[in-house]
Order: sequence, then structure tokens, then C-alpha cells
Amino acid sequence: MSLVSAKPQEEPLVGKNSLDSQVLGSFDRDLNLTASQMTDSDAVRRLLEGDIDPVEIEQNPELYSMAERIYGSEALEEMGVHAPEIGEPSDEVELGMISDDITLPDFMPDIPDLKIENGRKSRRWGWVFFGLCGLAGTVFNMVIGVGAILCSTGVANMKEICRDDYAQTKVVWTEGYTWDGLHRIETWVKPMTDPLLGDLLFLSFFSVVAIAGLLFKKRI
Repeated sequence: MSLVSAKPQEEPLVGKNSLDSQVLGSFDRDLNLTASQMTDSDAVRRLLEGDIDPVEIEQNPELYSMAERIYGSEALEEMGVHAPEIGEPSDEVELGMISDDITLPDFMPDIPDLKIENGRKSRRWGWVFFGLCGLAGTVFNMVIGVGAILCSTGVANMKEICRDDYAQTKVVWTEGYTWDGLHRIETWVKPMTDPLLGDLLFLSFFSVVAIAGLLFKKRI
């Protein structure tokens, strides 16, 4: 074998090949970036001139967003340009049960004592009942007389009250407001006769009480 024809054995250059690959990779990335920028600038120019293909706009979200700001969404729809599809949403995170190894702190919120007021209202039926009973008693004394009940039950035995020829069964409230006054003859008169001042006062008082019970309601 001649020396001329023989090829010298080449030693592997690991470091040099690695450096060359890095340089070539960086050059390819720069070249792709430059081409991409040229493509984007060309697409923007054609978009501004109105010579761009609608399909190209649909495939590029950035071009679609720019076209929407320039021409408006209605104009794009009339041209048949649709918004680019958005990628599928990421998988939802499944929430599991809390492990038994994890202990939660005891939390007791400070809840103030609030008095819950019910919006319902009710009439004061006690006032109404008291007023109606007072009115009934006053009218009964004016028409028949309280003395009729006292004589029939045996509580009173005065002849001026219990005898029919006297029949002075109506009590005069302005005279018989005391125990001693009830035992005087002047306190008892015939029904539906004067004086009527005490009867009118009682009628007015009990009427006001009954009306107040109907008008002024209380919360329940």
C-alpha cells in the first residue's frame, strides 16, 4: 500500500462537532425567526392593503385580532372570516376528600346574638275586649241598671232598688264611685234618666280603648 493512497486515520473531534452543531442550531433558529418576522410583516402589509387571503386570517389569531381592530367584527363576518378556534381547555382538577392524616383547626366563629324580628303584627285584642266589655256594661246600666242584677242575686236589698214601685236600679257613677256612696239613696235613679254625665264619660273612654286596640298593632 502506498502512502499516497493511504488515508490518514482521523481522530474523532467530539468537542468540535458539538460546537458546530450548536452554531448550526443557533443559525437555524435565527433564520426561522427572521423568516417568521418577514412573513408576519408581509401578512400585515397585505392585511393593510386588503389583499390577504381570509383563510390566512382565520389561521392566525394575531392577524385576526389586528383585522378585527382595523375593520371590525361585522366587516369580517361579511367577508366570511371566522374567528380562529381556541384550543381545548385543560383538564379540570378533581377535588378529592381530605385525607385522615390532615387535621383541620377548630374554628368557632363569634356569632353575635341577634334578635330576629318577625314582620307579623297583631291587633291588641286585650284592649278591644276590655273596651267592648266596658261599653256593654255602661249601656246595660243606662237601659236596665246594675241594681237589677244586685237585687236578683241577693247582694242588694234596698227597697228603692229592688221594689218595682221604686225601680231605681241605675247607678249614678259620679255619686257611687265609693263603697259608702253605693249605700246612699241619691246614688240610685231610674234607668234612662238624668244625670247622664258619668255614662257619657264611660262610653267615650271605653270606645277609645276599643278603637286603639284595633288600630295600634303589636309585633308577635
